[in-house]
Amino acid sequence: MEVHSNYGILKADYPKKSDKNQEPVNKEFGAILDETIAETSQTDTGTRKTAMVESMSGIQFDSPPLMNENPLIEKTEKLLDTLDNYREKLQNPEVSLEDIKPLVNTMEMENEGLTSALNSLPDGDGLKDVLNEAMIASSLEVTKFNRGDYTI
Repeated sequence: MEVHSNYGILKADYPKKSDKNQEPVNKEFGAILDETIAETSQTDTGTRKTAMVESMSGIQFDSPPLMNENPLIEKTEKLLDTLDNYREKLQNPEVSLEDIKPLVNTMEMENEGLTSALNSLPDGDGLKDVLNEAMIASSLEVTKFNRGDYTI
């Protein structure tokens, strides 16, 4: 194995030093420092005023939506959570149908309580569409479970 000197690399990276010597400044460091301090102290003679911030009328700080603002939203979320829990238990082979039966009863009761609320919502309301789909899915699952579609 050959080992080459790094002198060529170092020589290429660093520029040659100039042989010209800089002329020394006739002033001492202390004198230059004193002059610089004197110049900066002369410019800061008065107090400064801060610039006024312009009006921020274009910015509106809206409060975040309150939870529990609409009880119908809560009931819809509860039905969706029940459907999700039902789905998880139904796909788990270790959970028996007897363990799932209380969820089916809960879905039945929630559907009955939400029927009148569904009819009170105006057409085109997004919540009405979500609630309608959730109620159809839960009613279908209640019917399938009671009919015996999930028995072995």
